[in-house]
Amino acid sequence: MGLRQAIAAASDPASVLDRVLAEALILVPSAAGAAVLLRTQANVLGYTAAAGNLAGFAGATVPVTGTLSALSIQSGVTQRSDDARVDPRSDAQLAARFGIRSVICVPLRKGAEGIGVVLITSGEPSAFGPADEATVAGLAPFVSSVIGAAVDLASCTNELLRIHEGAASRTLGEGHLDGSDETAQARSTFVANVVCPGTALGSAARDRIEQALTGAGLTIVLQPIFSLLSGTVVEVEALARFTAAPLRGPDRWFAEAASVGLGRPLELCAIKRALFLLPELPEPLRMAVNAGPETFCSTDLIDLLETSMPSRVVVELTEHVGIADYPALRRACRGLRMLGAEVAIDDTGTGFASLSLVLEVAPEIIKLDRELTADIDSDPVRRALASALVTFANEIGARVIAEGIETAGELEALTALGIGYGQGFYLGRPGTIEDLALLIRTGDRGRAPRAIRPSACLSGAGHGVGTGAASAVPRVRRHPLELITWTAQGGSVSIPGEAN
Repeated sequence: MGLRQAIAAASDPASVLDRVLAEALILVPSAAGAAVLLRTQANVLGYTAAAGNLAGFAGATVPVTGTLSALSIQSGVTQRSDDARVDPRSDAQLAARFGIRSVICVPLRKGAEGIGVVLITSGEPSAFGPADEATVAGLAPFVSSVIGAAVDLASCTNELLRIHEGAASRTLGEGHLDGSDETAQARSTFVANVVCPGTALGSAARDRIEQALTGAGLTIVLQPIFSLLSGTVVEVEALARFTAAPLRGPDRWFAEAASVGLGRPLELCAIKRALFLLPELPEPLRMAVNAGPETFCSTDLIDLLETSMPSRVVVELTEHVGIADYPALRRACRGLRMLGAEVAIDDTGTGFASLSLVLEVAPEIIKLDRELTADIDSDPVRRALASALVTFANEIGARVIAEGIETAGELEALTALGIGYGQGFYLGRPGTIEDLALLIRTGDRGRAPRAIRPSACLSGAGHGVGTGAASAVPRVRRHPLELITWTAQGGSVSIPGEAN
């Protein structure tokens, strides 16, 4: 929704009128219906809003003369009738048409001018007593002010939003929010923030996300995932990067997209751009893409994967919000696996990804969050938790990937715990597809600060780290990754142990 639409929606008096009627029905428990009637012409009242058993009459019109409403408007005094069908002050035919027997008419005034009434009605005679009449009569000035202000605001903003073909036809205030220049935008922002605080920010956020959905400013980088046993690249994770203003991390872009209802479209857009790079990856490298619960469970994701190479894709479920529909999650996992894709649980070891989620999904891959791997070489609590997760993963046949490895000490500790795979700045930074090819081909540290060697991976083998450290050699898994090396001759793929 743009600013102009937001301003128009926020200044629409309908919401105010509906609240007045809803509260009137609560205030007078014996009431069955309520309506706001405003002058549409000199001698005509229109049912501008209606609730209860009068709700079906919204938009209807009645004459001002010869009714209890007319008397209330002319006198400026609240009127009550115990039976409008026999009361000489009322129009019996109109009362019968609208199913009204008892009625209270509260006059609405703007200055000295009567502009309409609030009707409180019942289909039963003598439904209201003097106390009801006195209660609503005491609120008449307030109700008049609230409704009058809402109508005035709507009129004023309609003038501001009005577009004329010629500038000469404008009157003061008319069309001043028209146009795309800075002055018009500044005025629109001012009005929006007054009538609906926060709308201008929300509109700007939506505009930014919609621009990103066109692909402008959205790029994909690839971070290598290594075998900590052989030092070879076995997988890559596709990560979104945004170059458009404001400059900020991708997490904040996706959070903003979710806040304006575009979280899933932006995730799908990033996944689509990532999958476009998949054919350029040497086989049997796989690509991991990230998806929140809504995207993960959507048929749109399945549709995207079907047009790509799903057997080379790992879908990482990132749980930044609670998952309410576990049956849908299980169905989504079945659908992905039927295509040949694998499922990973991201952020394991944090509050977002609980063991209950791992149990529900039974993933092929468990990814240990940076929160767990950071300083694991000097923190026995982190090592104990990681060791437990490794044991758990071995039992269910899952692979463990440690994320966020940034130091040699962390690498050595994780390897000693029996963790077979890892990623992080110490091993290889995210880069372009060309950067990745160069890293695989030459281990160029200009592209990545560290290209690990098997000897580095196994430097802690045999002695572990701290109490209860697991063997440095990972257990055999039911879903082993292919370990590959990228040769400099001809750009072919060689699998260790096989002849080229």
